[in-house]
Amino acid sequence: MKRLSFSIALPACAILLASCEAGLRSAPPVTTAFVRAAARETANARTLEEGRKVFVNRCISCHALPAIGRYNSKRIPGIVNWMSHRAHLTRDQKDALVEYLLTVRSQPL
Repeated sequence: MKRLSFSIALPACAILLASCEAGLRSAPPVTTAFVRAAARETANARTLEEGRKVFVNRCISCHALPAIGRYNSKRIPGIVNWMSHRAHLTRDQKDALVEYLLTVRSQPL
C-alpha cells in the first residue's frame, strides 16, 4: 500500500513542480541586462524587483502567470489597473508591476 501511494505521489509532485517552473518562465529575473533594457523606460532595479515580486506573489493568487508577450504594451497598464483592485495593490505596487511587465514585453521572445 505504501509503495502504491509513493508511486502516485512522486509523479504528482513532479507534475506540480514542472507547472510551477513553467509559470515562472513568464517572470524572468531582474538581471543587469534586464535593467539596461528598462533604462529606455523609467524603471530602476529596485522598481523592477518590486514589480516582479508583485507579479510572482500576488498575481498568481488569482490565476496562472500569463505569457506577457501575448499582450499589447499599450493594454498592460489598463489590465493591471483593472486587476489591481482585486489584488489590493497600492499605487506603488501597481506602478512597479507595470514597469516590470513593460520591460518583460520589450524583450525579444
